[in-house]
Amino acid sequence: MSGGDPIFEAKEGSMQTHAVNGALAIGIAQLLKLPFQVASLLVLPRLLQPIDYGIYAMIDPLVSISALILNFGISQAIIQAPALRREQVTGLFWITLIASCAAAAIMLASSPFVAAFYHDPRAGLVAAVCSSFLILTGLMNVHEALLNRQMKFGWVAMISAVGMALGFGASLVAALLGAGYWSLVLGAAVQQIVSVIGVWLGVGWIPREKPSFKGLLHFYKFGGAVMLADGATVMAREADSVLIGRYVGGVGLGHYDRGNKLAIVPIQRINTVLQQLLLPILSRLNEEGERYRTAYLRIIRQLMLFVTPGVVALGVTAPILVPFVIGEQWAPAAPIFAWLTLAALHRPVSMTMDLLFISQARMRDYLIWSAFSTVTSLVAFIIGLQWGAVGVAAAFGISDLLIRAPALWYWVTRRGPILMADLYLSAAPFAAGAVAAFVVVSALQSLPFHNDFIQLAVSAIAAYAISWGTSALFHRGRAAMIDSMRLIRTELPRLMRRRAASA
Repeated sequence: MSGGDPIFEAKEGSMQTHAVNGALAIGIAQLLKLPFQVASLLVLPRLLQPIDYGIYAMIDPLVSISALILNFGISQAIIQAPALRREQVTGLFWITLIASCAAAAIMLASSPFVAAFYHDPRAGLVAAVCSSFLILTGLMNVHEALLNRQMKFGWVAMISAVGMALGFGASLVAALLGAGYWSLVLGAAVQQIVSVIGVWLGVGWIPREKPSFKGLLHFYKFGGAVMLADGATVMAREADSVLIGRYVGGVGLGHYDRGNKLAIVPIQRINTVLQQLLLPILSRLNEEGERYRTAYLRIIRQLMLFVTPGVVALGVTAPILVPFVIGEQWAPAAPIFAWLTLAALHRPVSMTMDLLFISQARMRDYLIWSAFSTVTSLVAFIIGLQWGAVGVAAAFGISDLLIRAPALWYWVTRRGPILMADLYLSAAPFAAGAVAAFVVVSALQSLPFHNDFIQLAVSAIAAYAISWGTSALFHRGRAAMIDSMRLIRTELPRLMRRRAASA
C-alpha cells in the first residue's frame, strides 16, 4: 500500500458510521433518481412500441455479458484487496482498456451474425453501435472500483443520479422525435458517458505512472473466479431474452422485457446499491464473525420489512397495474410481470448473498452455486418456452422460489459466520406477513372500486398493514421495526449534525 496515499488506501473507521453515511448518500441519490426511474419505466413505454423494446433487448444481453467478462471481477478484487500500489492499478487499467477495445472490434465484426441469429437486420445495426459501449466500460471499471474501495458512496450515488437523469432526458427527446429503438440506445450511451466522466473526476487519478504487471496474478485469480460466477449468473439472467427473441420474436420479447423490468430490475437496482455499500464493509469485518453476522442480518431484515409487502401487492394487482401505468398496449405483459414477482419475493435478500461469498473469499463455493443456478434457470426457460413469453416467466418464477432460493440459502451458510437458522428465523416473520397480505389483497380484488387508482392504492396500503401487523407478532419482526425507528431517530440526525458541523 502506498504510504499515506488517500486514493489507494482502504478507508478505516467505524463501519456503522460508514454504513449510515453511505446509506444516507445513496438514499438521497435514489430520491433524486426516482422521478427519472419512474418516468423511464412509465413514460417511455407510452411513446415507444413493444417491438422497439424487443430489438434493444436482443442486444442488451450481449453488451452485459461482454462488459462482465471485460471486468473480469477486477472491481471486486480491488475493493477486497488489503493493499494496492499505484503501478499495479495502472497495469490493471491498461489491460482492461486494451481488452475492451479488442472486444468492441469483435462485437462490431460480429453484428451481421447477430442480425442473422434473430432474423432481424435492425438487431445487427444496434449491435454495431452498442459495441462502443465496451470501450466506455474499459475506461470506467478500475476508477469505479477505487471509488467504492474508498467508500465514497456520496460521489458514486451522485454519478448514478446524474447519469440516470441525462440518459432519460436523451431517450425522451429522441422518442418524441420518433427515433424508436434508437432512443433507448442513445439513453444508454449518455448514461455511460456520464459515468465515465464522473468516476474519473471522483477518483482524481490519471493513470500516468509506468504500469507494473508484477503481482497482478492474484487479482486475476480472485477476479476470474468472481467473473466466472457472475458470468454464469448473468448468462442465466439473460438467456430468457435471447431465447424469446430468437424463437418468439421482437414483439413478444418487448412484452417480456417490460414485465421483467417492472418486476426484477428495481430489485437488481437495490442489489447494486447494497453491493456498493456492503461489500467494502463486510470485507473489513470478515475477521470479526459476530460483527459481520450482526451487520448482515440487520440489513436483510430491513430489506424484507420494506420490500416484501410491496412485491406482494404488485404481483396480485398485476392485471390492473400494468395497463394502468404503461398503457393498454402493454396488457400482455401483465401475466409475465405477475409470475416474475414470485422471484422478486426473495431476491432482495438472496441477491445480497453473492456478497457473502465474495467478502469471505469463497470463490469455489460461489462458482458451484452459480453453475447450479445457471443450469436450473436454463432448464426452466427451455421448459417454459413452449408456452411463449408467459411460460418462460412462469417457469422461472416457480423454479426460482421453490428450487434456487432454498438451495442458495443452504449453500451460502455451509461456511462462515452466517448460519442457515439465522436466515430462516430472520425471514419467518416476513414470510408469514407476505402470506397474510397475499390472502387479504387477493380478496380485495373482488370488491368494486371507483377507479383503478383507488384499487391499487387500497391494495398497497392493505399489503403493508397486514404484513407489518403479522410480522409484529414475531420477536424478530418487532426487533426489525424497532431497529428501523432507532436508525431514523438517532443515527440519521447525528449524521446530519456532523455534516452540518463540518460544512
